[in-house]
Amino acid sequence: MPTRQRLGILLPDDGPTDYEWYALNRSAAFQAGELPAIEVGKVASDGHHEHGALTALGAPERLAPIGESLVNETGAGAVVWACTSGSFIGGLEWAEAQSRELERRLGVPVTSTALAFRDALAALGARSVDLLGAYPQAVTQALAYFLGESRVTVEHVKALECSYAADSNRMDIMAEVRAFCAAHAGTERPLLVPDTAINSLELVEAMNRETGRVVLTANQVTLWAGLKLLQWPGRPVHYLSALAQAG
Repeated sequence: MPTRQRLGILLPDDGPTDYEWYALNRSAAFQAGELPAIEVGKVASDGHHEHGALTALGAPERLAPIGESLVNETGAGAVVWACTSGSFIGGLEWAEAQSRELERRLGVPVTSTALAFRDALAALGARSVDLLGAYPQAVTQALAYFLGESRVTVEHVKALECSYAADSNRMDIMAEVRAFCAAHAGTERPLLVPDTAINSLELVEAMNRETGRVVLTANQVTLWAGLKLLQWPGRPVHYLSALAQAG
């Protein structure tokens, strides 16, 4: 039997211990051979959703040593920086430079959650979205600016004012998605739900079904982009829903 490929996930180590990335190697999708092995590299973080803290968190010199361990010690064939805010906070050019520098240092394909959102929207042909950001207003607006630089128009925006990743992790995201879509009904625009601290992979299908539109979450696009970088055959529909056939 051939050795299963490995996908490296650089993940902020900011408190919660139940992040869904830790459990994917025990999932039914993994057992069925639908996923590569997921190797998580923890990046020290206080989880603060604040511009200066996020800029420091996303510095390549901070991320690269953990990424190098994923490549050299676990055999990861591709790596994703799985932090939305830590990859969009400096804008599109900053995000692209971040991934380029990590790719240069790690020697394998690298992307980030922010760039995965951009690429997923391009694959779907979506140029207009709504945004339900877990972050405070200023950070949510920084994501809207990043999307604008990516030629995506943001129509309706709501900031859920979670100051820390642990706050995002604890909230009832299904309730927030339902309330947002009820307030902004009658559209088929994709709804973006950033922040990899939000466990969402098991909820994606229900979100799409209940809201009647495509909902793209941070962990969903991160997994999709990672599988693409790894050139992994197939996409597990249970997790990727609308993206299963994209790209």
